[in-house]
Amino acid sequence: MRSKMSKKHDELSTLTGVDFFQLATKEPHPRVRIRLLALGHLQAKKEKMEVANMFQVSLTSLRKWLLRFMKNGVAGLQEGKRHGRKKILPREKEEEFRQQVEALQDTRKGGRIRGQDVQILLKEKFCADYALPSVYDVLARCGLSWISSRSKHPKSDPVIQEEFKKNSKKK
Repeated sequence: MRSKMSKKHDELSTLTGVDFFQLATKEPHPRVRIRLLALGHLQAKKEKMEVANMFQVSLTSLRKWLLRFMKNGVAGLQEGKRHGRKKILPREKEEEFRQQVEALQDTRKGGRIRGQDVQILLKEKFCADYALPSVYDVLARCGLSWISSRSKHPKSDPVIQEEFKKNSKKK
């Protein structure tokens, strides 16, 4: 049976040949940078508890980082994909939603649709209950810009307006 000392020595011997501090200076992601710095301090022969306290992480996290490095090298320290909350409006319905929003705007006689109008559309047609700020996030995700041209009055007549422009005196 191997002693704890030889096991610890085996773990730390895998840290040789890598300059963790140098890698940390070039790493853009803050979580990965912390992992690299922590392993750099372990490489510098600091105690695991001291390193864990230094970075305010648990010994379990530190051990997991070490094991991930031993298994996959520096690539094992990279940030994994985070899933987050599922979207209320599924991705497969985004195109249909986009078409519905454009149709809603086209059916308007004057003015433009508001966030509240889109919020009602989402609730009634897609059973998706969003807060108003999130409605704008959904619109952006679907590629709909909320910057629009100046609204037109429902009783305006473009032909009369063009005639007025042609016949008005220029200053």
